[in-house]
Amino acid sequence: MSMELMVKAMKAKVGNPLRKLVLIKLADNASDTGECWPSYQHIAEQCEISRRSVMSHVKKLEDEGFLKREYRKGEKGNSTNIFHLNLAMNCKTLGGEADSPPSERDSLPSAGDSPPPSESPAPRTSHSFEPVNEPLKDLPKPQKSKFDFSCWPALPSEQTLADWIAVRKQKKAPLNQTAINRLGKHLDDAIAAGFSVEDCIATCATRGWVGFEVSWLVNAGVGRSLGLQGEQVNWSEQVFDAEDPLI
Repeated sequence: MSMELMVKAMKAKVGNPLRKLVLIKLADNASDTGECWPSYQHIAEQCEISRRSVMSHVKKLEDEGFLKREYRKGEKGNSTNIFHLNLAMNCKTLGGEADSPPSERDSLPSAGDSPPPSESPAPRTSHSFEPVNEPLKDLPKPQKSKFDFSCWPALPSEQTLADWIAVRKQKKAPLNQTAINRLGKHLDDAIAAGFSVEDCIATCATRGWVGFEVSWLVNAGVGRSLGLQGEQVNWSEQVFDAEDPLI
């Protein structure tokens, strides 16, 4: 966390309160050089907005010059974003004018007027929304997740996800990053149709599906999408589609 960037982000005028919240969150995660790499899902959870809103605000901040995105490819082919914050030229005061150098009247006091030095250093003050944790030495680093679920609109409960992964293993279709990425589009369609990610993955786990489509959920009685009312779908053909890469 960079205190200097946090202060600049607080003063910046971005034209939208949620966009400013996203900028402050990025500054909270950034190093002193302005570099950070939180996922869109992490930012969305911390700011209590949708992942798509985060992506839209980040794009707008990039267009206005507040940040620059760098795409980095992981060892397993998944890509992540590295954000480089640029608040030096875009920081403005709350009054709307750029910070100006102090006038003669505001110059530093003379040596005779300076207060005596403090016997002990001043306490550290944090303006972050999250608690400041001092680094601990000789502690093992937490293991990172094997897969990247940032393309999903949300995550199901740990138990539901574990049960579905067990179903895939039983059907000799172990989970991999490609399957996760392809399933993300189906989850976006399901969310638009009124289903939750928990509903989708839980139904797959209980019915032994390695993947799904929205029409399967409707025919399974989980719910009904307005776009599918009155449309008859052959459920057996959808479930046993041999060309579906998720089966």
